[in-house]
Amino acid sequence: MQYVVPRSNIGKGGFIQFGEIRYHVPSWTVVLPETTIDDIIMEAKPFEELFKEEEQWEFTSSNGKDKYIVRYNKDGNLSCSCWGYIAHRKCKHIKEVSDRTN
Repeated sequence: MQYVVPRSNIGKGGFIQFGEIRYHVPSWTVVLPETTIDDIIMEAKPFEELFKEEEQWEFTSSNGKDKYIVRYNKDGNLSCSCWGYIAHRKCKHIKEVSDRTN
């Protein structure tokens, strides 16, 4: 049997027994006597999704002066900061990223 326990700063922890009852510590979860540390699964870090880096691709303009960024917008579609995308909703930068990621 596996047990999902809260993440702690001491790793997967260990076990302690009081009388007939065995606990996983530091979560104080009651576990079966045959439970091993491999049966312990730690929850994901709290708020981990808030710290994921946004995936983006950078392109230099043909004149070498400007930078354009392609990234996923709030709808999950690729968008670009170049004038071609702003005016026409398509550009060579998005096509290149699409070709790379598919």
